[in-house]
Amino acid sequence: MNTQSGLSGWINMMGSILIILAVIRLFVLPVHGLQEFNYHYVKTTMNWTNAQNYCQSNFTDLVTIANKEENEEIMKMLSENNFIHAEIWIGLKDINMTNGTWSNGEQFNYRNWRNGEPNNNAVACGTMYYKHETYQPDGSWNDCGCNYSQPFICYSVKRKFYAVNITKSWISALEYCNSNFTGLATIRSSREEWHLLKYLNEINLQNTLWIGMRCSRVFGFWFWINDDPVTYHNWIYNSSAVIQDNQHCVILNVSQTNWIKQDCEKTAMFVCYSDE
Repeated sequence: MNTQSGLSGWINMMGSILIILAVIRLFVLPVHGLQEFNYHYVKTTMNWTNAQNYCQSNFTDLVTIANKEENEEIMKMLSENNFIHAEIWIGLKDINMTNGTWSNGEQFNYRNWRNGEPNNNAVACGTMYYKHETYQPDGSWNDCGCNYSQPFICYSVKRKFYAVNITKSWISALEYCNSNFTGLATIRSSREEWHLLKYLNEINLQNTLWIGMRCSRVFGFWFWINDDPVTYHNWIYNSSAVIQDNQHCVILNVSQTNWIKQDCEKTAMFVCYSDE
């Protein structure tokens, strides 16, 4: 057998295996579920302000609902536990007919008002209809006087972030996070990035920080080092499109709130995470 021919065949075989693995990675990872929050039903009745204070003291905040899927997930949780209350506080406040704000500061984009709502001429807070004598438990929303006493739903963020105020190369930062937390931070959605940036602003950190993304030098695609699916990106000027030598890692520019390619050997502060 010709040695050179055998080596060539082995290389081709390994190349085929790597391509197959890459395809599997690209098509399998996006089907993973992404549930970023835990929901906590509190049956003790309080006015809206006291309910918010309770949630902020014990969890993250009163629940924020960003889309239909989250609304349905909350309804499923309530149904499975057979809760009996008709209306439940959610984190919606400052309702003035069609407008409102979420208590944690997120943008008020998704709406699920019941027909005819909101109809309160005074500034009101938001409830979700659950088991109501008149209405079916469809999870629609109502504007309600904030001083009424209702049960409520809090949420907590499953993934906690920890900024590390020392500088390391990307691989050293990864080793540090793996040893002391769960890993180097990944960002799976705009909401998760919003929570991360809020945390960094609260601790007054405006530096550039390593996050857990890097590029495959063989196939040229970007991936999260912990195998989270790449369901979200926030590149500056779509800079991920051009792969340059040695710029195979990613930093988060906190002041500009976007991602930048960086030489992995350079040093920067970084963000770790742990799953609660």
